[in-house]
Formats: sequence, C-alpha cells, structure tokens
Amino acid sequence: MLRRRKPFVIRLFAVLAVLALVAAACGDSDDSSDTTTAATTAATTGDTAAAGGDGDGDGGDRPFEGVTLQFAKAPHGEDEVENFEEWLAPFTEATGIEVEHTVVPWDQLEAQYTANFAGGDPFDVMYQVSTHLTLFGERGAFEDITPRLAGGDFADERSHFGESIINASVFKEKLYGIPFIIGTIVMFVNQDLLAASGVDSIPTNTEELIAAGEAVRANNPDDVWGFYTPTTVVDFGWYFNLQNIHNNDGDIISDDFESATIDSDPVVQATEYAAGLICDSQIQPPLGQYNREGAIELFKAGKLAFLLDEPLRVTVFQDEGLPFEWTIVNPVGNADSGKVTQFSTTGHWVIAEESDNPDAAWELVKFLSTAEFSKTYNERYGFVPARDDVDVSGGDPLLAQNFQWAVDFWDGLKTHPKMSQILDEYVKALEAATTCDTPAAEALADAQERATDILAEE
Repeated sequence: MLRRRKPFVIRLFAVLAVLALVAAACGDSDDSSDTTTAATTAATTGDTAAAGGDGDGDGGDRPFEGVTLQFAKAPHGEDEVENFEEWLAPFTEATGIEVEHTVVPWDQLEAQYTANFAGGDPFDVMYQVSTHLTLFGERGAFEDITPRLAGGDFADERSHFGESIINASVFKEKLYGIPFIIGTIVMFVNQDLLAASGVDSIPTNTEELIAAGEAVRANNPDDVWGFYTPTTVVDFGWYFNLQNIHNNDGDIISDDFESATIDSDPVVQATEYAAGLICDSQIQPPLGQYNREGAIELFKAGKLAFLLDEPLRVTVFQDEGLPFEWTIVNPVGNADSGKVTQFSTTGHWVIAEESDNPDAAWELVKFLSTAEFSKTYNERYGFVPARDDVDVSGGDPLLAQNFQWAVDFWDGLKTHPKMSQILDEYVKALEAATTCDTPAAEALADAQERATDILAEE
C-alpha cells in the first residue's frame, strides 16, 4: 500500500499491511488534501521552542548541524512518507538535523520495535500508542519526558495540553511521551429512517436508544436494524464499548494499576447492556451477521438507524452523497446517572532512552508537537489534536462538534505495560457474551482470572 519512494532517506521494514484500528487514535484516511506548509511555520521563523533555532529568524545558527535522527512511525495513510518528506524539510533547514524515516507496519509493530530496542542503534524519535507506550517505557526503551515538559523551552506549549489527556498517559508518575492525537467515537444517525419509524428525537442515553431501535425494528422490514457497534475480537470491540464502562464510573484496571477489574459491577453492567442489544431487545443484528465494514455498508444502504464508528467516516459519507438525511451525535450516556464520555487511545511522540542525540530528538518532538504541525497532520488524517488550540474542522460543523465533544467528554484508555493483554481478555469476554450463549458475568469472571494471572507474571 505504500506509494513509490521519492528521493528521501527511508528504510522500510516490510510492505505495509492492513492498518489496525488500535492505532489510536487509529484508522486510515482515504481523503486527499493539500500537504500545506503550515506545519513548518515555527521552523522557518527560527522559533527555538519548535525547531531548535537561535530565535533570531535568520537561520544562521544551526546548533545541531550534522546530526542525523532515526524517526519511526506506523502510518495513518499510504501518502505519509511523501508528506513527512515535505513537512520535515524546513525543520532540517532551520536546525541542521537530518531525519531518516522508517515505516513500521501496524501488524508488525511490537515485534519490529522489540528487535530495534535490542540492537545498539535504536530509533531516536517514535510514534507510540497507549497500548505500547508503557509496555516499552517500563522496559527502559523510552525516556521519561516529565522533566522536559516542565522546562522553560516548553512552558508556553504545555498549557495547551489538557490534564485529562496528559494524565491518561502517565504511569506511576512517569510520562514516556507527549500526547499528539486522540480519537473519538461518534454515533451516525439516519434521520429519515427515524422519522419514518415514528421516532421524534435522537436518543441521548441507553434507555432512549433501545426504545428508538425497537421502534425502527417494529416499523420496517426484517432486514432493517436499529443499532450496530462492533463486539468481536477481530473488529476491536473493546474500542467501541469501553466508553460504556467509563459511563458507569468503571474501568478494566484499578486506579493504582495493580489489579484487573474486569469482573467489577460497572464492567458487568456495560457488557450485559451490549449483549442485551443483540440478545434481548434485538435491535442489533446477531453476532456474525455483519462485521464492522458490513455494518457500514448497511448504514449507507439506509437499513441501519444508528452506527457507532469513527468520525473519519463523516467526510467519506459526505463525498459519497448518501441518499438520506444523516448526522452525528455523541455516543449515548448512562440512563441513570446521565454521565457521558468520549473514548479512544492516544498517539504520542517518544524519545529513545538510549538515543545518542537526546537533545536533538527533543527538538524534533517539540516541532512535531506544535500547533502548526498538529493542524496540518490532523487536517490530512482526520484525528483530534491532543492540543486545545488547533481547529481541524475545516469549517465543517459536524467535525467542529466532534472536536468539542472531545474537549468536553474525553476519557481515554489508561496506559499500562500489559494493557494490550488485558484488553484482549476483556474483548474475548465481550464477544462471548454477545453470542447470547454465555452470560456476561460468567464470561467476565473467566477473563478476570486470566487477566489476574497476566498481571502476576514477571
């Protein structure tokens, strides 16, 4: 899926495989846009906080002349190599730092990084998501950047990173990377189908959603459904269901990171709710009838009232001109408490603990963390910036709403060295419960036992 390589120093580990959702802020964007030079503003003006220059704007002092950094990242689009070539050129011009870009396929991420860290020449700067940030950080692969964030050269920038976003990435008082992007989940709504089914308003909580879905099922042919969200291992069902646990004031791991809480009441209740949509109210198709992509096609065909998915579909649906009125809303909240959250993973910029050029690496991380670069990158790939001062809606009111939901309600995945394994156990239980053959409490009790064993392993 990678495009032809252009004259740029690039090392490819392997042919790019199908992008995994868990990239989290995950997903691939097929939309094209101009690779503007906005991201390079700081570099070309000599801003020391962004590009390592001396601040006089003349580009004459290049303090890292001759330094070459190894930069590695799993891509969010097949054009990312070409884009980074353009986006990093002014940074090199301003600082003297050359950047060698390595593409790491999503499906080989853990193996490739493990091999790299075991060698004597680690990547200097990398992109890492929540599931791997502390997995590698606690192994000694990444620098704890907490002191750098408190430094004077980052003070102005630090104020634009909200505490909820920073705190989700802190593990036992260590922060191994600067948050760069987060995702969101939205509920796509077929407004015409609701109106035809006698539903007057878009639901805002779980009870209202079930009632609306039942009305859709009762007033339409059997191949028209009320709701869909992924619940399987292969479709990363955990990603689309953890916000229900957070809405119940719960999580799958304890606040002190010491214990799995997969069998806790909030998780059981959220999983019973997910299973009930299929097994009881039957507003969602039986497990296996549609996968995630199949449900998207079902929505596009006008046969699904509510679809829980990522907002990158907004521009895709707009370009395709769906033959009905539709919109997006924040996922429904808890019917009892009214609590509403937004969930996703976080993507970070990290520095190798064993980098030969840590200060130069920090200059690159600062540049990649600027508002200018964040705007350019996220306008291209459709994520939500971790910063609070970047508008990437492009004037689209739906995307502007989505950004505001992230600001107001974001409650992302906690980072933990074994989070990926714990998520695997949770989603296995979720899938088992939504087959309608295994009670949710039973499936979660088994998952809790396995997760407890995982946490006990050295």
